[in-house]
Amino acid sequence: MYTGMTACTGEADPMRVLWLVSAEAHVSVGASQNAAADLDLAGCVAQGIPVVRRSLGGGAVWIDSDQPCFFLVLPRRALARGHRHLFSLGMGLAVAVLRQLGLEDVEMRSQDIWVHGRKIMGTGAATLENGCVFGASFLQHFPAERFLACIHEPSEGYRDWILPALREGVTDCEHELALTPDVEAFRAALHTALLQRFGVTPQVETLAPAARDHWIARGREELDEMEQAETRPAVPGGIRINRANHVFETRSRCGRLRLHVTGTRIRRIWCEEPRIDRVLQENVIGLAPERLVLRAGLGSRLDPGLVDEISCRIDALYRGIRNP
Repeated sequence: MYTGMTACTGEADPMRVLWLVSAEAHVSVGASQNAAADLDLAGCVAQGIPVVRRSLGGGAVWIDSDQPCFFLVLPRRALARGHRHLFSLGMGLAVAVLRQLGLEDVEMRSQDIWVHGRKIMGTGAATLENGCVFGASFLQHFPAERFLACIHEPSEGYRDWILPALREGVTDCEHELALTPDVEAFRAALHTALLQRFGVTPQVETLAPAARDHWIARGREELDEMEQAETRPAVPGGIRINRANHVFETRSRCGRLRLHVTGTRIRRIWCEEPRIDRVLQENVIGLAPERLVLRAGLGSRLDPGLVDEISCRIDALYRGIRNP
């Protein structure tokens, strides 16, 4: 609905806030994300989990049933100060809501919001016709195992690496608060945050069925066009747990090569060729995933051609997350 609402926005329209609650659990994929490359679509079907494309960017995210979401919809002229202004406005409201609900140590990192060193919320934005939109959802409960079963698994054991990374890198309100807020608590906190931010009481409007139907139809048109456009994996060769936490897998002369990168260091690595795996375990963990660093770390412990290939493949994966 927010996609159609944004596309129908006029230059004279005021800022509007659309408050929605998810009707069912689903996986939401980014506007230009290749769902078939990043997800196990058959696994999603087997679980009864729909895969829905959104007009906002980013990768696949879990949206639980009854998960509250809000969207700021503004005329495109609001971008005169740049997209950073739009993200600053939307993320500022989201942080204010979380703090009102009792969460502490809430901070913004890039386009994500973190609590106690773990991601609790991702955000996104898009420009459609004469409007622009910022969107975010509040993660009350994150079922890591259900989400994991939806992720593409290039080889056995890949998901075994992702599950602990998810638990370490992602949190939710259920884990951070003694009592998980219900939908009404989130809505009331957002109302208060809007009042504090703008100094006026938000005007609540009931959406007319005709307007709702029009926005839904218009949004489907936009999303149908996105489905036909060129798509790509959200993270080439892997998955982003959060902005500082990635798991990759690729093929090389030594067979499958898997690594877990946290920040700027290799935290874990595996190769299906045991002899090469031992060398990597002893010499690569803790190093920066960059070609020259890896070549120096491996030295003459492997064939020079193999050292060059492994270091180049890891470097390319790392560059994919630094330069999306």
